[in-house]
Amino acid sequence: MSEQLSRKTIWGHVKSIQTCMMVTCDENGMRARPMRGIPRPEQNEIWFFTDGDNDADAAVRHNTGACLTFVDTKDNVFVSLSGHISRVLDKVTILELWNEEAGSYFSAGPDDPRVILLRFEPHSGAYWMAPSSPIVIAIKFLEAKILGERPSLGTGGRTRLP
Repeated sequence: MSEQLSRKTIWGHVKSIQTCMMVTCDENGMRARPMRGIPRPEQNEIWFFTDGDNDADAAVRHNTGACLTFVDTKDNVFVSLSGHISRVLDKVTILELWNEEAGSYFSAGPDDPRVILLRFEPHSGAYWMAPSSPIVIAIKFLEAKILGERPSLGTGGRTRLP
């Protein structure tokens, strides 16, 4: 698959899944937490609202490297992005990205002093897509057994992201 098609596939799944596990590293080691992203593929970035008093903010201060994993178990789609996160305290950007979900976490609105944006810039990504039907999977295993081959259980790709 071409780099351009891989990028388009990755960003399409990121936009449709939206919620990921954000893996960061702090002084205690690796930690994953669920986060709802605001993808901006044209700018090669994903934004997250977070609370300045929580551990996601502290982890980013310690180490900017991060991995995001997106999973759609219904359709057997998996996406992994590796990159860097930065803290953004810009009120204009907070207002631009503000949405109902952010309002449910921060009842004082976008002026709440705890509101922080995290800006994730991926430098690489990978995806895997597999059949979601147990019947199709069983047929693939049976076919592979008969032919003496490995089962073909999906497609995948990886790419550098600008």
